[in-house]
Amino acid sequence: MFTSGTVVHLIGDPCLELHRAKGRGCWYFEFDDHGLSATKMMLVKSINDLPLTTWVNEGRTFAGEM
Repeated sequence: MFTSGTVVHLIGDPCLELHRAKGRGCWYFEFDDHGLSATKMMLVKSINDLPLTTWVNEGRTFAGEM
């Protein structure tokens, strides 16, 4: 088992966070560099529904696109 903190730490981008959307049954990455901001939804109920490598790859791709 892993946490959102583990995912963000492994991605290593200080502008990226990972949150659970309360009441929606999903998670989302949030990118904010105080000039550019965006979110990317991940449609899973539990963070552990996807492998850690998938979270890291999705987060790195999203941060790279920003």
